[in-house]
Amino acid sequence: MPHTRRSELGTWRSFLGLIKQPGLKALYGPPLSFKTSLVLTCLETQKGKAAYIGLGKHALSRHADSNIDTFQALNFREAVNLLLDFMVERQREWKIIAYDGFGSECIPLYCGMKERSVMQAALFIASALRFIATKLSASVVVVTTETYKGKPLFYSVLSKRVESFVRISREEDFIRASILTPQLLEEHAYLIPLDFIQRRRGG
Repeated sequence: MPHTRRSELGTWRSFLGLIKQPGLKALYGPPLSFKTSLVLTCLETQKGKAAYIGLGKHALSRHADSNIDTFQALNFREAVNLLLDFMVERQREWKIIAYDGFGSECIPLYCGMKERSVMQAALFIASALRFIATKLSASVVVVTTETYKGKPLFYSVLSKRVESFVRISREEDFIRASILTPQLLEEHAYLIPLDFIQRRRGG
């Protein structure tokens, strides 16, 4: 195996090892930063069962791995019902659960609710996901977008529940994955070649 490929694989294994650690973590970044592609690659390359929950537009995300159980939630009610089912789940052996599109289920609530109530709804979702991570001894990865302030959507809620953040950004032919504390202080960063992700996903 060429040295470059070995180096890429080593970087990926190190990053995947961090993602697989049990607990709740949030992966975020600006639009078109390959967040969904990255998290699906994590699910497809890790050894074991996994679950992918697609919210909003992510309900249409596709993969070809039979070890990944796929779920959809098009609104807040569907998301809550799904998470309540997960909270009493005992039979699954998921190692990683991706919740892709966090915040998209809560934003429409602003049309008929006060901001405080919307924040409480988002906090319920985050708390349920942390409970599921603990109950199943699994890694739960919340995937969300970045606001104009450079923080994750609903940061004030997520910072109370996650153990770490992973900020994704595009740097030419690489994806930079910065590992951050709940206060958004960088602890480490991985440079993952974009073509590595595309090869792994058949793209």
